Amino acid sequence: MRPAGTAARQHTARQTVRAAWQSIRRSGAVAPELPAIVFVAVASGTGFWWGLGAGVLTVAGVLISRNRRGLSKRPVLGGSVGLAVAAAIAHQTGSAASSLLADICVDLTIAAALAISLAVRRPLIGVLWSAARREPLLWRTDRSAHRAYDLATALGAAALSARALALTIVYLNHEPVAWLLSVKITLGLPVTFLVLASAYAAGLHDEQHRKPPA
Repeated sequence: MRPAGTAARQHTARQTVRAAWQSIRRSGAVAPELPAIVFVAVASGTGFWWGLGAGVLTVAGVLISRNRRGLSKRPVLGGSVGLAVAAAIAHQTGSAASSLLADICVDLTIAAALAISLAVRRPLIGVLWSAARREPLLWRTDRSAHRAYDLATALGAAALSARALALTIVYLNHEPVAWLLSVKITLGLPVTFLVLASAYAAGLHDEQHRKPPA
């Protein structure tokens, strides 16, 4: 028979993984990435306008798919913006691969925000978790919960920095576009999942820690 503490930890772990995955599915975190990925892949081989057309068709496909399933259309807007940014950078630089610089900048910006929040003792994961639940920052007076949010925020900053670094290294070495896309796709969803899972783990720890004993 497993100890109660072990069973509770395993239950929390399952809750964390399930919640993170459901959050990705509901928010359509993958869908906004697709148009830009298709644009870069096609434009690097057949030209800018073919790539742009393929990207637009991908946006339309995402819209139809989400509309048929009754899901939020916000990822379609995100995908359209992502495609527009990628196309603008590629048009200005003459290189489809350069459009991935936007991904690097976004990851580094978020990682910097997470790191700064740690430096000022306001871990961003904790602030966002409390804001989402419209609660005051009760965890600031709880060392265990504060430590959990610190860890989740630090993990998020490290994961996003690592993804940006990997893309930067491949880009600066002038590797084939296929390599860039492979790194983007390979580290895209896993890093997003890791950040969300760490946030949910810290949030659940906070809520359970504040729950009065039965």
